[in-house]
Amino acid sequence: MDIVRTNKSPLLSRKAKVMSVMGLIVVSSLTLFFNHHTSASNLVDKAPLLIDTVRRGELKVTVRGSGVLVPAQIRWITTPVDGRVEQVFKKAGAEVKQGDVLLQLSNPELEEALAQARWELQALEAEIHAEQVALESTLLDQEIAVVDEKLSLERAQLTLAAQEQLLAQGIVAVSKIDFEEVKINVAQYRQRFALEQQRLQKRRENLAAQLRAGDARLNSLRKRVARIEQQVTGLTVVASMDSIVQAMPLEPGQQIGAGSNLAMLARNDQFFAELRIPESQIKDVQLGQMVTLDTRASQITGTVQRIDPVVSDSAVLVEVALSGELPKEVRPALSVDGVIEIATIEDTLFVKRPVMASGFSQASLYLLANSGEQALRRALTFGHMSSQYIEIEHGAAEGERVILSDTSHWQHAEVRFKQSFSSLQ
Repeated sequence: MDIVRTNKSPLLSRKAKVMSVMGLIVVSSLTLFFNHHTSASNLVDKAPLLIDTVRRGELKVTVRGSGVLVPAQIRWITTPVDGRVEQVFKKAGAEVKQGDVLLQLSNPELEEALAQARWELQALEAEIHAEQVALESTLLDQEIAVVDEKLSLERAQLTLAAQEQLLAQGIVAVSKIDFEEVKINVAQYRQRFALEQQRLQKRRENLAAQLRAGDARLNSLRKRVARIEQQVTGLTVVASMDSIVQAMPLEPGQQIGAGSNLAMLARNDQFFAELRIPESQIKDVQLGQMVTLDTRASQITGTVQRIDPVVSDSAVLVEVALSGELPKEVRPALSVDGVIEIATIEDTLFVKRPVMASGFSQASLYLLANSGEQALRRALTFGHMSSQYIEIEHGAAEGERVILSDTSHWQHAEVRFKQSFSSLQ
């Protein structure tokens, strides 16, 4: 039996062809979409990026810190007594010479005590003078008594000598009784003369002791008067040195107590700098290293003279002794930026410090290809680090360009740029 075959409809054939073409278009679109999406993920913009070229040469290792200038000599003026502020002659910021009056205090009780002490001193001086006159008069009386006894002894001795001569010649004009009486008188006068001399010596010692006692009482009272006079004089407060008034916290009418700080003075010709150095960099700082200070108007040289042993707020305080002539703008608490010279490395590779880079460490950074259209991630080994530059020990060659910006969010080992970096050079 013969089977009759019929031809397919032309309409169905055309539909099949259209569906095939549409399928090919969809597959091609999806392929292009995924290829574009994949390539866009490693495409970055050049505008915000910072780059630098690896250089070879001399690298000065430095440490940077900020701080202020501090007067080498600061002195607080105090008062030893209570008082009331009557007048303030110098305010903070005034330039003063030694002896200039800063302010005037008053203390009526102290002034009255001085007047009373002076009167007591005058009275004591008069009293001691009267005692001295009386003692000297008594001493004179005793000296007269000594002279009288001496004359009596000499008369008795003359009589005795005359009688002895007569008796020796055999003249009987003098009885033995009279002769013995004269001998007795001589012995008595001699003893009385010795006693009066001893009494005179005691009177002299007594006078000297009374005078010493009087002088001690006078000296004690004189010191008391001098101390009160000094306190009264201190009510007029004067500058103790050529300086600038740093602080004057007092106002007229204010009552102050003994020992209170009245004014702070600072020398305006001798300064040192206090720099705050990050604790991560202080290990390289040593005494005697050269320092350059920037006042934003001029530069000052100096040397490290002290390193504080304590870390405060993640920084260490370093004192710098200044050298040379100071510029005119120097004044207490002037802000300065300091650069400490740590070392100088000859003939080495270095680049500007990338973000988050640290000395003697390793980091992966992106280096530009020669074409400048892409960058490849590479491991670099760093050496010494200064305030602006860091030494490259391994991983890069002279002339290569390094991206300094933060690239920690880049996921690909190779990135492409929307524009060529040749325009940056």
